[in-house]
Amino acid sequence: MNGFTDAMVAARRTGTRAATPAAIPQDRPEAYAAQIATFGALGLAIAGFKVGANGRTGEPGAAPLAAGTIHRDRTRIEVSQAHPLWLEAELAFVMGADLAGRDAPYTAAEVLAAVEGVAAAIEIVDPRLAEWPTVPPMAAFADFQANGATVVSAVGRSADGLKVEDLTVDFRMGDLVKTVPGTKYPGEDAIRLLVWLADHLDLWGPAVKARGLKAGDVVISGSWTSVDRAVAGTTATNSIAGIGSVAVEIAGR
Repeated sequence: MNGFTDAMVAARRTGTRAATPAAIPQDRPEAYAAQIATFGALGLAIAGFKVGANGRTGEPGAAPLAAGTIHRDRTRIEVSQAHPLWLEAELAFVMGADLAGRDAPYTAAEVLAAVEGVAAAIEIVDPRLAEWPTVPPMAAFADFQANGATVVSAVGRSADGLKVEDLTVDFRMGDLVKTVPGTKYPGEDAIRLLVWLADHLDLWGPAVKARGLKAGDVVISGSWTSVDRAVAGTTATNSIAGIGSVAVEIAGR
């Protein structure tokens, strides 16, 4: 392991945050390599992915989600001044069947045939870099894009015929209310992101490509609400009409 991966592994093992190492990944290939090296060093299994992009033409970026960090419908977190967490409201795809990694590009229809459906999600942002978010972009990218955990509702509808512009995300936390129509979703086309992911699993190496996407995998598709610091003593909810709702109870410590 290099110095960056060493720091990420130590931070995740101890539940602390590390100073940004002097040597950080310099580009996306190095960042993807650091992600999977950290997974390997910690013995983590993959249970899904996060993927996002700016608009329909922006280059997507992604990170694996670790087994044991995906919760269903509701979870509880603790925050403190020394260890704050942040939340993002998202739309999730839940895989219903395995989808093998392959060299030939997938069509959207092929990918959607393996999807059980879509769900509401909240990503719990838990960076391992103490200076986050003011860290070099590739350092944040390599740190699983700051993913700590994900809360996902039951599948609420099929992904067939999904048009995000017809959806509305309603995110609430204490006095904070963010109602975001699908026309304002930064990724614009969530299905494009899912298909891109299926076609680019080799970014994490041959073992991940050979694994493919598995039934039960959760794929979150980028924040609709930017990022908000979790407020102790409140409950955060993400509700998407016609799909579902999830909640995160936030306690202080």
